[in-house]
Amino acid sequence: MMVLRLRCAGVSFRSILCLLLLVATLAGGCGKKGSPRAPELVMPVAISDLKLLLEDRSIRLGWSHPRKALDGQPLTDLEAFVVYRKSTAADCPDCRAAYSERAVINVEDEGRFFKQSDYGFTDTELRTGTVYRYRVRVRLSDGSLSRPSNEVSIVWRQR
Repeated sequence: MMVLRLRCAGVSFRSILCLLLLVATLAGGCGKKGSPRAPELVMPVAISDLKLLLEDRSIRLGWSHPRKALDGQPLTDLEAFVVYRKSTAADCPDCRAAYSERAVINVEDEGRFFKQSDYGFTDTELRTGTVYRYRVRVRLSDGSLSRPSNEVSIVWRQR
């Protein structure tokens, strides 16, 4: 049985092979191009154009699709919009109440070339004499949420 032994200036073939594998591994990196981004900067810019429209027996909310993260980079992993509502009696508008999740509007065009530009939600579960306040947050695919949008409010009176 013949054993092949290579030696280059006193260095074994195994040492050279290990060195080449180490260099190839380090040169490959993680595959991502560009500098790492801080998690808080990857968050989307909060919605700032939330609008409220009165319809026949409902309240219609509308807002535009955010396109950028806080660091100015394009937003690529938008999953949904979460609508929050807070309600108090009209005769006590300053009473303390917490926002609760009212609806989740899924975004289904993230991979498409043409994206929907405006979104909305219609609230039909309303009581006369109640003050309703709304906010919307953007949810990313990892579950993280943007800051709340601007607040819109109305005292509901049956039409």
